Amino acid sequence: MQDKKNHRFYAACPWGLEAVLEEELAACGAKRSRKTPSGVMFEGTIETAYLACLRSRIASRVMMEVSFHDYWDSRDIYEQARRTPWELYFTPDQTFRISISAHRAPLKSLEFTTLRIKDAVCDRFRELAGTRPDISRESPDVQIAAFLDEKYCTLYIDLSGESLFKRGWRLETGDAPLRENLAAGLLRISGWKPGIPLLDPMCGSGTILIEAARMMMGIPPGYKRSFSFEKLSNFDAAKWKALKDAVKVNPVPD
Repeated sequence: MQDKKNHRFYAACPWGLEAVLEEELAACGAKRSRKTPSGVMFEGTIETAYLACLRSRIASRVMMEVSFHDYWDSRDIYEQARRTPWELYFTPDQTFRISISAHRAPLKSLEFTTLRIKDAVCDRFRELAGTRPDISRESPDVQIAAFLDEKYCTLYIDLSGESLFKRGWRLETGDAPLRENLAAGLLRISGWKPGIPLLDPMCGSGTILIEAARMMMGIPPGYKRSFSFEKLSNFDAAKWKALKDAVKVNPVPD
């Protein structure tokens, strides 16, 4: 299923890495980007988002905006979620989970608001299909994220699934390991580039050096893992295969 229209997205990242993330997203085709604390808002096609998940070394998550509206109380948010065409993205046979975050939201209970969004999603599917999707807290097919500020509610579908710092190569972790996207960010802001000698005197589990080696070899961080967008109804399998087939990994130098 081809989707060539522009969408609005939000990519989260560790605080302080917004500028280098914005550069990465521009290389993926992002347009009209805007930095926010710990993230970047941008526009682009669904291919842009696929590339961001595949190639961004800095992002923690990539989410697609599906609804934006002002609100007064949780009743308004319920109506907003009920009007959102969730059927374009998943089916009642799939499971979902809702997360919510807020900044200066005037609501008394975010937990209650989360339940209202859940009710709205289920009610919409019942009206359209006569059945509703189930909730899965551990491994949902679809993750819905809501963000509330003082006046507006934004609803997103998380395209990433597991956080993007999980590259798929780490089999186990020690105590307080350095996250891979933070290691990549440190390399970027240090000015290091492939070909420049690199010394990490406090190596720990070697995350910085491994990220540097993967940069040098041209291995995209998302090359060996799966993403939530692969379970969505609008997933373009042919486009995703073409993007992955275009990856050219550099051989290890002698």
